[in-house]
Amino acid sequence: MGMIAVGDWKYVPARAVDEWVVGVDLGKSADNTAIGVIHHTVKGTGEDIVDNRLKIRREKTIRRFDLLHLQRLPLGMNYVAQAHAIGELMQREPLKSTRAKLVIDQSGVGAGVVDLMEANGLRPIRLQITAGSEQTHEGNVYRVAKTILISKLEAAMHSKELHVAADLSEAESLRDELRDFQRHVTASGANTWSARTGKHDDIVLAVSYGIWWSTSGAGRFWREELRV
Repeated sequence: MGMIAVGDWKYVPARAVDEWVVGVDLGKSADNTAIGVIHHTVKGTGEDIVDNRLKIRREKTIRRFDLLHLQRLPLGMNYVAQAHAIGELMQREPLKSTRAKLVIDQSGVGAGVVDLMEANGLRPIRLQITAGSEQTHEGNVYRVAKTILISKLEAAMHSKELHVAADLSEAESLRDELRDFQRHVTASGANTWSARTGKHDDIVLAVSYGIWWSTSGAGRFWREELRV
C-alpha cells in the first residue's frame, strides 16, 4: 500500500508479507544436498514510528522467519533423483498453493545441473555465490557474495526473527554447523566465511538462501522494513 494522508502528515501502513521460500544447497559427490523451508511473514503491530523531520508516521512491523522443514538428501543420490525429490516437496501444501519460491545454488555444481532440474519441471531461482561484498542479477541468475548471505542469517538470528521448529530432525545439525561456521579476514581486510576443516555448512547455506531471498531477492535489497 502507498502513503495515506493524515492531516498534515503522511501515514505509511505496514506492508504485510506472507510467503514460503525453499533454499537448496546442491551437494557434490562428497556432500549431501541440503534443503530448508522457510515461512516468512511481516505483520503490522498497530503502533507507529514518527519521523518528525519528514512528518511521516510509519506502522511498526514484526518479521518472522519460521524454519519448518530441514533435510539432507542421501549421499550419492543422482541429480535426476534429486530433482524428483525436490519436485515432490514443492508439490506439498502449503508450498504448492502459495507458489513457494525455490532458490538453488548452482555455484559448485554448475548451471548444467540446474538446467536438468528445470527439464524435470522445476522453476528455480539460480543463485551464484561470489567473493566480495556485492550482489547483481541478470535474468533469473543472482550473483551474491557469501558474506551477504551469512550476514542476513546472522541478522535474523541476533534479532530473534529466526524461529526453528523444535521437532526438526536436522535442528541439531543446524546448531552444530553454526558453531563450526567461522568468519575469516583476508590480507586485504575482506570477510570470508567457511566451515572448519572437515565440517559441513550445507544446512547453514540452505537456510541462508531463504532468508536472503525474503529480504534481498527480486530487487528487495533497497526496501527497508521498520521493526519493533
